[in-house]
Amino acid sequence: MFVELENLPNGILGFEARGKFTAADYENVLIPATERALKNEPLKLVFIMPEGFHGMELGALRDDLAFGIKHHADIRKFAFVTDDHAMAALTRAFSFMIPAETRVFSLGEREAAISWLAA
Repeated sequence: MFVELENLPNGILGFEARGKFTAADYENVLIPATERALKNEPLKLVFIMPEGFHGMELGALRDDLAFGIKHHADIRKFAFVTDDHAMAALTRAFSFMIPAETRVFSLGEREAAISWLAA
């Protein structure tokens, strides 16, 4: 599931991953929050993936792809926060496909990631 982060600086949208992603997570949490945030300005997005993430359902993968295509140019900066070395490496390897400035941070650098987005 996705949990929208609260008390972030203005202009920053954030989510934390918990358990397994479902299509309902995209449809009920990520997409509405993103649509609201985009009314104001391009996104600065932080995504936190702590231990305990268990992958995605097929419907969530479909929604993730559709979200990425629709909002490809709407993200100005993207911070991915995780201690999962494989996910961090994949994010770095494919960051060229995201037209946003992208950085990967460890879980211990969560506040640094938010500060980087706010700068």
